[in-house]
Parts: sequence; structure tokens; C-alpha cells
Amino acid sequence: MRLFLPLTGLLLLTISGGCGKTEPFVSSVETVAPVVINPATNELYETDVLSPSVRDDEVGDKDWFETTSTVGSLDFVYRNGKEAENFFILESLGGGAAVFDYDKDGDVEIFFAGGGTLADGMIAGLSGALFRNAGAFQFANVSKVAELDTAGDYSHGCFASDFDCDGFPDLLVTAFGHCRLFHNSGDGCFQDITDATLLHDKAWWTGAAWGDIDRDGFPDLYVTGYLQWLPDTDRPCRNGDGDREVCGPRSFQPADDRVYRNCGNGTFENMSGHVGLKRGGNGLAVVAADLNGDSLIDFYVANDESDNFLYLGQPDGTLTEISHAAGVAVNQYGMHDGSMGVDAGDYDGDGLADLWVTNFEREDNSLYRNLGNQLFRQTTNAAGLAGRSRLHVGFGTAMEDFNSDGWLDLFVANGHVFYNGGQLPYLQPSQLFMNQRNGRFADVSLSGGPYFRTSHSARGAAVGDFDNDGAPDLVVVHQNQAAELLRNRMLPARFCRIQLIGTRDHRDAIGAVVSIASQAGRIVRLTRSGAGYLSSSDQRILLPAAEDSIDVEVRWPDGFCESFQCVRAGETSSLIQGRGVADASP
Repeated sequence: MRLFLPLTGLLLLTISGGCGKTEPFVSSVETVAPVVINPATNELYETDVLSPSVRDDEVGDKDWFETTSTVGSLDFVYRNGKEAENFFILESLGGGAAVFDYDKDGDVEIFFAGGGTLADGMIAGLSGALFRNAGAFQFANVSKVAELDTAGDYSHGCFASDFDCDGFPDLLVTAFGHCRLFHNSGDGCFQDITDATLLHDKAWWTGAAWGDIDRDGFPDLYVTGYLQWLPDTDRPCRNGDGDREVCGPRSFQPADDRVYRNCGNGTFENMSGHVGLKRGGNGLAVVAADLNGDSLIDFYVANDESDNFLYLGQPDGTLTEISHAAGVAVNQYGMHDGSMGVDAGDYDGDGLADLWVTNFEREDNSLYRNLGNQLFRQTTNAAGLAGRSRLHVGFGTAMEDFNSDGWLDLFVANGHVFYNGGQLPYLQPSQLFMNQRNGRFADVSLSGGPYFRTSHSARGAAVGDFDNDGAPDLVVVHQNQAAELLRNRMLPARFCRIQLIGTRDHRDAIGAVVSIASQAGRIVRLTRSGAGYLSSSDQRILLPAAEDSIDVEVRWPDGFCESFQCVRAGETSSLIQGRGVADASP
């Protein structure tokens, strides 16, 4: 058991609106209450937090989410090949979902990676599935019509990006084997253009993120490699009872990550050595965003059982790895965690990009607060999150304002990787943490809805406003069990939905920073790619609105700042680079 000392103090911060505007903000860091064990559940809780009692499996008046029916609508199961009883580590990773508006009709759709089979030691892929949003939380499987019903290799992740800047989002699928890139033709169909793009490298590919590293107007690609593993190099691992079990990552050598330069002509070039990537890492997820405010794209990588990476973009198109110097390589004890999911966002309202990572059992999920000057502080304990997730294995995650109060909350999808040999059950409940607006979070999982009161082997998760009501919804992928769609019931009184469109920068504008004024200070949101685990979320940004219209400030990836005035509430507004009012402030 890990023990923590209480922290006290008063912190004076400066909020940056992203365009040179600052205003004072005072945040009180409260004393951390003692951590105790609830004898009824063996869960760790702070003594000043009251956990709600478990209700029947019905939606209550205060539940945040309701579970929507999947019968005849969103009916998809990710298959990992468990039935072959090979106990390959390949089975443990699972798959993800991509949320994007592929047909540009204003409704976001869902694509699922398919997984695969492991019969007789042979690895084969299963086709993914694309579900078109028909409104009212009804979805139609259009995989065949869209020409996405092809198997490929054993797949894990799926990541949407308009890589050729033609106005239609394309789709990258990562896999054990070859990544596959599907070009959106704009007529409802996708074409597999992997061979033409020269994305030929074969390895165990997991997470991915898009971002314009060399600032040529086209998004480049960062892909994480997991392990150097093949079926014929697998070795039997056993649990404490002597039964066969899935091996952990330390049984195998790590694989290398890759950076591919988008050449702008439909091809990619391996630039991993040129940009300065480190070797190894056991990478599972990566988030791309401007993490230090210099208008250059950065990458934070979640590595399983090894130090995490933080790469800062440089003006010459290279990346500098500073995770140890920045304080985000290891946990508060100086040890690496089994990291799976990752996200970035301004959780404490100071205008700086903080980092959030989900980890393995008996480890805290890690919250790193951005101090500025390329320094972070591990604030898991001070934020009231210590001990909350040690009885879970965290995968998919999101920093999102789920209750529309202007502050980022936290969602974590949980599920074990060991069928029988873990210290905790294979099926686990997911978690929801509410931002209390004072630098701390409250565990509101049991008020999250029926889904949070049941257990699953959850993996990837993605956020999207599927019914366009201004409240961010969730889709969660499970191992060998139907994916779940969670409808958000915490509807905002008013909201603005922002779609950024780059012109000088790449069209998706990954790395842009959006901000608005509010009574509590400035609300800052990042445009990012790859956040979560094996998944990609809706790129549209939801903001609370106090009036029928609001003024929105955008700092584009090239550092140029614009103000878009009187953006109307209750609808999606496309903010096009170069069409706002230029910010004259230094």
C-alpha cells in the first residue's frame, strides 16, 4: 500500500487565453484527506468523500449517462481470438473506435477496428465496421457500401484525419502487421491506398496521432510500436495456480515508434531518425497537441512498463525528448507505470495544457499539472485521485466537460488483461470523475448511469456529440462483447459547437488553441489528435455559452491569433483561418 502526505498551500496562477491575454486567477489547493480502505468493497477512499450507494440497474434522476439500445442499431463486437485458447499477449490490447463526420452531413459517425482470430496459431484479421448516424441515436451499418468491409491484418486502433486536406476526413487503421490508410473519396466510399502511400513497414502498431511537424501544411503521422513479438516466439506464462495465462510486456523486447512525413502528394516518408525518436518504449497511445504554447506540435506517448515520452516540436522540424526533465516520464515515486491511455487539456483553468495517463492495477492513474516553462508536477494526490483507480486497469480515457460547466472532467474505461491471473477481476466497472473547480476531482462513477454500475473488459473509448444537443456522449469498445453507446443526460442551457478549418495550416488545425471569456476566467480548449486509447474522438469543440452568442479566440498552429465575434449558440460554427479579426496584441 502506498501512503501519502497531506499537501496544503495557496497558488497564484496566470491564465493565458492563448493570444497574449492574461488575467489573475486564484486556486486553493486543499488539504488531502487521509486515504482509507472501505472494508465492504476493498476500495480506497478519502475520508471526506461520501460514495453514493448502488441502485438498481435503471437510470436515476441524477445519472449522467443513459445506455442506448444496440439492437438493430449499433451492433458491433470486437473479437480478440480468445476462443483459440492460445493466451497470446496480442489478445490483451483490444480495439478502439473513431468518431468523425465522414459524409459531411453534420452528424458524426463511428468506425470500429475489427480485431482478429488466432486459430491454430495463425493470426488473421477481421473487418472493421462503419456505422452511419441516422439521428435519434440510430445507426446503420454501411461498411459494405463504404467499402470498409475488408479484413486486413489483426487490427487495434482507428484514427481519422484529413491527411490530404481535401475537406473529407480519411481513416488510418493500426494493426499487428501493416497499418492501412483509407482515403475518403467524398461520395460515401473509402479506398485502401496503403500501397500507394508507401506506408509499408510491418510491425505491431498500436496508437497514432496526426500533426504537422514540419509546418508544410500537411499533417504528419506518429505511430507507436508495442513489442517485438511473433507467435513462434511466444512462451507460456502461468499464474499463481499454475494455469496458463497471458504474458506481460516484460517478457518481450520493445518495438520502435515511427514518424512519417506527409509529402503532400499522397505518399509518406519515414523520418523517424531525422526527427530524433528514441528507440523502444512499448508504446500504446500518443496525443498530439501544442503542449508548451510555442505553436509547434508536440507528442506525449504512453508506454507500457517503461518511461513515457514527451517530444517537443522544434522550428527545424525535429523533436526533442524531455520527459524526465519535464517530470512526466515516471510517477511520483520515480517508477514507470504500465501506461495505456493518454489525454491533454486544461483541467485547472490556468490556460496551460495538462496531461492525464491511465495505468495498470495497483498504480494510480497519473495527472500532471503544467507549471509552464516546460515543467510539470504530478498532482494525482492533490487532485483527490490517489487510490481511486488502483483496483482497476485503465485503458480508454477522455478529459472532457461532460456536465457542461466549463471544467474538464475525466472518464476511464477499465478492464483487466489477465483472464485468471490478475490480482483483480477481468471484468471491471468504468469510472467518471467530476471536476470540482478547485483543482480536485470527485468520484461520481456510481452516478454515471447503469453502465458504470456494471463490469466489462473495456478498451478503447471515444467522445462525440452524436445527437448534436451540446452534451458530449461516449462510445466504449469491449473485448468480445458488444460496444456500448452512452448518451449524456447533462444537457447545457446554451452551447457553441466549433469546427476549426485551417487554410494556411493543415485543414484539421491540430495544435490550435480555442478560448472564450467566462465569469470564472477564460475557458481554454486544445485541438488535439490521438487522445485516448486506440481511438479518435469528434474534433468539434463544445463550449458553454452564457448568451445567445459568444466571442471566440483562436490561436492557430502557425501562432497567428484571430477573434471570431458573435458566434451563435446552439449550432455548429465553422471558424475558417484568415476570416476572423486579427489580434493586434503582442
